[in-house]
Amino acid sequence: MTDSNNTPGPWYKQPWLWFILAPIIAVVIYGTFFLYLSIVTHDGIVKDDHYKHARGQFVDTSKADTATEMGLTAALTLDNLTGDLMLQFATNQTEPPAFLNLSIVHPTHQQYDQEITLKNVKGSSSYLGSLKASLKGKRYVILQDDTNSWSLRSEILPPYDQNQIQLQPK
Repeated sequence: MTDSNNTPGPWYKQPWLWFILAPIIAVVIYGTFFLYLSIVTHDGIVKDDHYKHARGQFVDTSKADTATEMGLTAALTLDNLTGDLMLQFATNQTEPPAFLNLSIVHPTHQQYDQEITLKNVKGSSSYLGSLKASLKGKRYVILQDDTNSWSLRSEILPPYDQNQIQLQPK
């Protein structure tokens, strides 16, 4: 005598099959999503003087060395509410440059970077400029001349209201 209750149902109604296939299907879905995300998004560019030589990573310190030789220092006063920037620039050279380039770099997202041109106030070592957008989170500040022959830099953290930041060769 045969028992008709013991006959197995169709394959897609077996619980152990779905128990085994569910993680595999989930991995395929997540993998496809992350592949799409990695193709569509852009990581941005690292703004620093790092370069790769053979299997090692090196840092070019020539700009910082030039700034040290020239005796460059700067103090940046930043007001995040109004967006005003005032830079006190000191050098052992006779004539300070007419314009300076200030880069405010976000550590991870290039879209939050700001490039600001600071203009010299006649007859002084002060420079003025304004922020394009308010700052939130950690930033790196890089000050350079038009020829990019030297650089001063600093790392800044919030709060940014009336902060005075010392820029030094690093």
